[in-house]
Amino acid sequence: MSSEEERLRAYIVIALVGGGGEKKKEHEGCRVIPNGEVFPAIYSQVFGPASQRDCEKWAAKNCSKSGGAATE
Repeated sequence: MSSEEERLRAYIVIALVGGGGEKKKEHEGCRVIPNGEVFPAIYSQVFGPASQRDCEKWAAKNCSKSGGAATE
């Protein structure tokens, strides 16, 4: 995939269901994945679609440090 195609590809941030969210202002078990990719029902979409860079920035700010934000 060219760098231009990668830049234009949309991504989302998913987090574990019941992993904090609005009460704690942090999400747990965050992952950045391509938009449209199937993910397990124990996750929910918490941000996006946006660029991979924007998703990674959002996850760094809003996801717990213990869970981090994995990128696929």
